[in-house]
Amino acid sequence: MSLKASIFRAERMSRRRLLAGMGAISGGMLASSLLAACGGSDDEEETPATSGGTTPEATSASSGSETATEAPAEATTDAGAESSPTEGGEAAATEPSAEPTGEGVYGGVFNAAVESPPPTLDIAITLAAAAREATLYWHESIVAYGEGYEIVPLVADSWEASDDGMTYTFTLRDAKFSNGKQMTSDDVVASFDRYMNVTARASAFEMVDSWEAPDDKTFVMKLSYPTMTLLDALAYPVGTPVVFPRDVIEGKEAGKLSNEDMIGTGPYKLAEWKPDQYLKLVRNDEYVVTGTERDGLGGARVPYFDEINLIPVPEVAGRVAGLETGEYDYAASPATTEYDRLKENSDIAPYIIEDQRWIVILFNFRNEISSNLKFRQAVQAALDMDSLGQSVTNGRKEFYTVQPSMWFKSSPWHTEVGAELYNQKDIEKGTQLLQESGYTDQEIVMVTNRNYDYMYKTIVTAAEQLKAIGMNTKVEVIDWPAQQARWKESDWQMSVTGYLSQGIFAPDAFGAFYGGGGADAGAGYDNPDMTKAFEDAMKATTLEERKAAFEQVQRIWYDDVPGIKTVDTNGLTALRSDIQGYIPWYNTTRFWTCWRGE
Repeated sequence: MSLKASIFRAERMSRRRLLAGMGAISGGMLASSLLAACGGSDDEEETPATSGGTTPEATSASSGSETATEAPAEATTDAGAESSPTEGGEAAATEPSAEPTGEGVYGGVFNAAVESPPPTLDIAITLAAAAREATLYWHESIVAYGEGYEIVPLVADSWEASDDGMTYTFTLRDAKFSNGKQMTSDDVVASFDRYMNVTARASAFEMVDSWEAPDDKTFVMKLSYPTMTLLDALAYPVGTPVVFPRDVIEGKEAGKLSNEDMIGTGPYKLAEWKPDQYLKLVRNDEYVVTGTERDGLGGARVPYFDEINLIPVPEVAGRVAGLETGEYDYAASPATTEYDRLKENSDIAPYIIEDQRWIVILFNFRNEISSNLKFRQAVQAALDMDSLGQSVTNGRKEFYTVQPSMWFKSSPWHTEVGAELYNQKDIEKGTQLLQESGYTDQEIVMVTNRNYDYMYKTIVTAAEQLKAIGMNTKVEVIDWPAQQARWKESDWQMSVTGYLSQGIFAPDAFGAFYGGGGADAGAGYDNPDMTKAFEDAMKATTLEERKAAFEQVQRIWYDDVPGIKTVDTNGLTALRSDIQGYIPWYNTTRFWTCWRGE
């Protein structure tokens, strides 16, 4: 059966419903593309920052941008506006604002205190979530994840797969870039050409044989083999292939895009970027709202605010203080200890974001000590995850979960395989394994940062626990960008990061780190059996085959110990209570379709 566009547009359902209701999927139904085949990291953002954040002045002519006060045009066609139930693996706020009814209020400036600035605005070459958080306001991908992590239209208005699952045909929506140029399929081809030349996620598209533009409104991708993963690879929200004007993007080398090149089809446009100080967005008057309801990163993305400023404020206390005084309308990641106090403040609306990330302790496979399996097994045997979770969340049990799976309990890929090797808290076993590794009291360097409080506390707590098995641990604190750069070096044994989308809807994403070559957080890990398991998942044509492959991934994770799964954590975010229509989703700030009320 061929998966026609009408199925996507009128009969979408959440991943959990689809997984529960379907058995084998073959032929054209492969286009349901439940899961992400991705090669990028959605671990934490880079944070430079000596700056405590600078609130930009109101947009003026000197910044080369103008504010708009008129509402954008409404679309006359429905690009996937039907809303699906949001059951299953989505991150949920415990106290969400109501979905807006009717039209919100246009105008005003929204100031957001974020944890870190983007390292670059060229999202094809970075796997940093901070880059997504900035660019998603003006850049758009062909498809995106909806509220329940189903695939929804964005640049594409609709699509269909051939009966054999080897050809995908996308019909593009009618859209203009922020420079006034009409978007065509030539722009999509040029953008994907350049993307594949520079991206770190090229392996996510290994199934793609060719792509072309038969006419202005049609983009076609032909595959070398049928797979369930193409649409998810296109939608994956880090290192995403987005659409630029052809005359802007064609021939541009990696890292060579200027601020003036940041032209997209989204609801806002870049007005000014002063790294470490602020990124200023203004409404894109060329943007036409599609759909009637927000839908993940798709649906109705209504630009109510004239201007949005993303202001990096590295210190948690600074973000919260600014929120309380009204300097900021949003504060990222307040300390969990602040939750009760913020909840009692009538001017503040705090939200708990469930399943925001899980924390991983990394091993360096370029280092002789930590590449030793017995050494890694010693760490695995010794660590107490309950104590670690308490430390990371300041003793707040509602903000962490101790569970063994690489996938959250809310994810359809959750499995208990290998659970017997998780949270062992066995000091005697850990001591014996450390001795068997040949360890002779060498200094064990554990690298972390203070930009992300949970990373710092994870390493400090783990370092103290490992002293109990005779390990001579040393915590080395550097900044987050330096920590990421350090992963390529051999002079450390353990480090830390957090996994987000990989634990919900993107199981293939772990393959970038552990599926051969050990990119980024994989730190040189290369196990042929693990690589094969990820390849089996990529080429699976039934859900049963996919699940079996990922169970094998987790079995190898616990047997070969490429990293240590610690705990799942819930996130906390907060806004001024006069901001209406805001609904948290995933680990993304969506400041469209919300406005300032009375």
